[in-house]
Amino acid sequence: MNKNKPHALYSKQLQIAGHQGPIYALSQDTHYIYSASADKFVARWHKSTGQQDHFAIRCTQAPFSLCVLSAQQHLAIGLSDGSIHLIDTAAKVELKFLKAHTAAVFAIATNPARKQHYTADAEGNLLVWDLHWNLLLNLPFSCGKIRQIVVAPDGSFLLLAGADGNFRQIDTTYFNETQQIFAHQEGCTALCILPNGDILSAGKDAYIRRWSASGQKLNAFPAHLGTIYQLLLLADGNYVSASRDKTIKIWSQENDQIQQKLDLQMAGHRHSINALIAVENGFASAGDDKRILLWYAPNPKTP
Repeated sequence: MNKNKPHALYSKQLQIAGHQGPIYALSQDTHYIYSASADKFVARWHKSTGQQDHFAIRCTQAPFSLCVLSAQQHLAIGLSDGSIHLIDTAAKVELKFLKAHTAAVFAIATNPARKQHYTADAEGNLLVWDLHWNLLLNLPFSCGKIRQIVVAPDGSFLLLAGADGNFRQIDTTYFNETQQIFAHQEGCTALCILPNGDILSAGKDAYIRRWSASGQKLNAFPAHLGTIYQLLLLADGNYVSASRDKTIKIWSQENDQIQQKLDLQMAGHRHSINALIAVENGFASAGDDKRILLWYAPNPKTP
């Protein structure tokens, strides 16, 4: 792999602190970042200043997953006991309390093309909901914890990251399993679909593997020193990985070569990094050190 470039591709521009426990999940709308923490609170922060908004939800159990549904100004929160809260973020009221899962909800995703929502839990169940959160299907995959759901850009299929080491491709018309790939010995923890259709997977083995859309392995490399919890596509031709080893790494989408490492020496995280979201000209990260860090490219590329 290439050595880090001498100039910083990304640097920390903002640090948000306020939670009293590890942060498990992030989501966002146009103006705010939402965070879910082991302190049982979901909080909201101004993107530009990092200041906390007058919006805080105290949950009965730890919230493990978040998904902002911007078009409806709704927020879905998945809890450790399997409950799901649906919140109107404008009116700041609860719209629905859903109790269909019996285990922790680790992943929530939405599919605007199919007008569907998806939730997945620690027992390997995928639930399919309509636009109004009426339950349509309960699909048991017996794959252990499903940590992530990734919806294809055109909405035609979704990917599931399973604790059994496989990732599965599910079509969103008939919900048949169209592909199952054994990717990581100790469990698949993160997935990402690249613009060219390639799929990136990451796992407890600290490897990143690249797969063609048809399931052929194209590359595999040790990326971290601990479980990789998140992969995130960036708009600048790179992608990001975040790990239990306390580091964030930036990689080229073209050749998987490392572009930058963000660690404590770069004013990064002190503990495991659990969540990433893309923001304009950068990304946000959060983890067990109870902080949200915003990283930006200091000099956007010019023609």
